[in-house]
Amino acid sequence: MKLQLILAASALAILSGCATTPKTCDPSQEASLIAKLSCDAGGGYRARLDAGEDQVHLDQEENALFRDIQRQIMEQQRATRNELRVTNQQQYELERSIEQLVAQLQSRTQDQLGLQHQLNEVEQQMQAGTSSQSAEAETFAERQARLNVLQEQVDRLQQSLGYTP
Repeated sequence: MKLQLILAASALAILSGCATTPKTCDPSQEASLIAKLSCDAGGGYRARLDAGEDQVHLDQEENALFRDIQRQIMEQQRATRNELRVTNQQQYELERSIEQLVAQLQSRTQDQLGLQHQLNEVEQQMQAGTSSQSAEAETFAERQARLNVLQEQVDRLQQSLGYTP
């Protein structure tokens, strides 16, 4: 009789193990001894562990992608800063050259009013460009447009003086 009870309990435990799902086998919740045995025998605990490990692997892959994207963004920011630094240096050198040219032309053209007027215009535009907008706030396109206008005026001055641009 005892043997039959033990066999019946074992059969019941095995059958209940087949009836469990990974969702019902939550180790954080309190369960009876039979429920724990059925989850263990039926693989419910193992399935939850496997699902958790799979999620960890997916999260690690996503984190690696995020780190790669962040690295690329930082490289682009560094390249942009370097490009801006070079552009600022080139603009500074151009403005110094224009100032030097204007000073030389002013000394040579004291009696020519037309050229003096053009020189004054160039100086006013340079002063307006440097004083009204800081170099940091000025966009690349705005700076490029302002430099193009200055270049056109310098070309006109060269033509007026007989130089070939």
